[in-house]
Amino acid sequence: MDTLAHPKPARDVQDAVPWTRVPAERVVRLGGLTADQLAIALDPPPEDAPAVIAYQVTPPCTAPIAMVDRVLTALEVLARELFPAWLPSADAIDTASGLDRRTVRQLARRLGSTTSHYGPFLADLAEAALLGGPSDHRFPPEIRARGLSRLLRDIYRRESVAVVISAQVPLGRDDQHAVAAAAEWLANHGRIGVWLVGDPLSQVDRFPLVTLPVPEYLAELARAAGTSEEQEATVHFPVLAGRPHPGSKTEHALEAALARCEWARGRTWNQTHQAHRLAPPIRVDLMWLDCRCVVEIDGPDHLGALKYADDRRRDNTLVLDGFAVLRFTNDEVKGDLPRALDVIRILLTTRRNNEGMHV
Repeated sequence: MDTLAHPKPARDVQDAVPWTRVPAERVVRLGGLTADQLAIALDPPPEDAPAVIAYQVTPPCTAPIAMVDRVLTALEVLARELFPAWLPSADAIDTASGLDRRTVRQLARRLGSTTSHYGPFLADLAEAALLGGPSDHRFPPEIRARGLSRLLRDIYRRESVAVVISAQVPLGRDDQHAVAAAAEWLANHGRIGVWLVGDPLSQVDRFPLVTLPVPEYLAELARAAGTSEEQEATVHFPVLAGRPHPGSKTEHALEAALARCEWARGRTWNQTHQAHRLAPPIRVDLMWLDCRCVVEIDGPDHLGALKYADDRRRDNTLVLDGFAVLRFTNDEVKGDLPRALDVIRILLTTRRNNEGMHV
C-alpha cells in the first residue's frame, strides 16, 4: 500500500545497538539498556529495528485480558492519529458528515479487498479516526491485535511491531503475572513482540533474557546526567517522517498554524539528520533545510536527566553543523502560539536574508 515517504536514515555508528539480536515476535526481557536509554537509541528508528511502541505499566494490573485491551487501545489511538497516512485515498476528506463517513468506510473496505488487511476492521478504524474518537470494539481481541499489527507494519514499513513494557514503580506478584500473561497473548495472537525493560517482572523468569550493549554515546550521556529519571506513565509512539508526532497535540496545532503562513514554506516534520557516518543520527521535530533551521518542541519527558543531557548533545551537534536551533516547551507553544510563530518567522527571515534568499 502507498504511504507517506519514510526514508531510511543513514546509520553507520560503530557501536550501534544490534537490534537483530532481539526476537521481534516473542516475549523477552531486555538487559543492558534502561527504558530511557532505549527510547533515545530508537529515535530515530534504526533500519534493523521493528516499529516500537513504549508502554509504561501502572498498577493495579487486573485480569490479563484487561491488560491486553489497554495495549490494543493504545495501538488503536496510534493508528487513528496516523490516519489518513494508511488510507491515502482519504486525504481530501476532513469532515465527519454522514457522506464522508460512508466514503471512508468504502475506501477502507476497498483497501482490504486488494491487500491482506481485513476490510471491516479498517472501515471501523477509519470512521473512528474521522470522528476523532475510539471505535466501538465490536471485533474480538484476536482480530484487533492482528489487524493493528499488520496495519502498523505497513505504516512504518517494518517487518514487525514490538511493544516495550516498563514500570515506573515495582509491581506486585499478581500484577506481574497479569502483565506476563498479557504479553504472551499479544505475541501469540497478534504477531506483536513484547520487550520487558527495567525488570518489571522480577518474579516471572520464564522469558529469555537478551542483553544489549550500551553504545558509548549513551553511556556518556548517562554519566553526564548522573541519574536516569523514569518518565511518567504514558505511551510513547514512533514518529512517521513528514508528519507531526502522532502523540503531540502541540505539534499538530503548530503545523495547522504554519500551514497558513506563506513564510513557513519548505518546512518538513520529523526528518533525520546525521552529521557524519559515525555520528548517531538525530531526528528533529521541525526543519527548514533551505536555511538550516530546526525547531524542537519539548514535552514533559524532556525534563528527565538523561533526555535533558541528550537534548544538549543534539543541539550542539546541529549548531556545529551549521543549523540554528529554536527550542520551545509544549506550554510555551500552547500558551502563546502567536509569539512562537513570530520567533520562528524572525529566525527564518534572518537566515534567508543572510544567505541572499527572499521570503
